[in-house]
Amino acid sequence: MGANADTIKSAFDAFGRGDIDAVLAAWHEDVRWEGTNDDRLPMGGRMEGHEAVAKGLGSLAESWDDFEAVADEFHESGDNVIVLGHFAGTAKATGKQTRFPFVHIYRMRDGKAGEVLALSDTYEVAKALGVVS
Repeated sequence: MGANADTIKSAFDAFGRGDIDAVLAAWHEDVRWEGTNDDRLPMGGRMEGHEAVAKGLGSLAESWDDFEAVADEFHESGDNVIVLGHFAGTAKATGKQTRFPFVHIYRMRDGKAGEVLALSDTYEVAKALGVVS
């Protein structure tokens, strides 16, 4: 892994420990997070800046018990880091345990994430959370 992938890996490790400050340290102050197009889902929509992204990350606990984000693979190409992984947890609204894949694309600036494009199986998320049947 290169330096950019190491930075993102450290952010995933910090998230697993519940250390949101360490996660944010890997991201620019003006980071832009592009989540799903459905803002009814946690981390959905566009968030800009540390405060907005931290609030979004914090909202995960409102929807999930035992939530985890597991990075299975890191691929680095220049200033881009692609992470293939999976989320797992138990939806509070339905009690449904679920596991679903994600792809995150990090565009790095000066060794920190400047943009994040977060893609996942939104239908499975919405079903688990009771947003759709």
